[in-house]
Amino acid sequence: MTTWHLKLTPFLWRFAFFAICNFFDALILFQGIGLRLQTTLIILYRWILYAPQLGDLLIFTIFGFFWDGIYHLPFGLHSFLTFVTFIVLHTQKRYLQVNHQYIRWLIFLGVLILVNQIEFALHLLLGQQIVFSFMLIVSIFLTFSLYPFVFKFLQHHDQ
Repeated sequence: MTTWHLKLTPFLWRFAFFAICNFFDALILFQGIGLRLQTTLIILYRWILYAPQLGDLLIFTIFGFFWDGIYHLPFGLHSFLTFVTFIVLHTQKRYLQVNHQYIRWLIFLGVLILVNQIEFALHLLLGQQIVFSFMLIVSIFLTFSLYPFVFKFLQHHDQ
């Protein structure tokens, strides 16, 4: 096997896994229930802080364009939000990496709320009507609840 093939395989696995999670999140969003799971944000958080690999930013940028299409945002705006999240998490890595599971979970809650608030503000700046609803709180709570399971799954896979 050539060297590029060995490096391409983990990239393709991560790309496929992220694609499946994005597809799953989009399916739930399109059910019309009003729920929005953000398992992709959990993966972004986990991969940047605890298992970074070359090519992750490319994966996140590509799927940012996917979410731009879903939310009818200008092309690249969601990718920009993902890029900003990537930069903030990467630069604050030494402060955000903790070994205690519950503190890690609370830090993720802060990141989750911050990213949702920035996204909400971007929608308002673009003139899109967004109604704050109970379902947004439920979506944040469900994403927060899924965090330990997705984190452990990814941790198990990395070993």
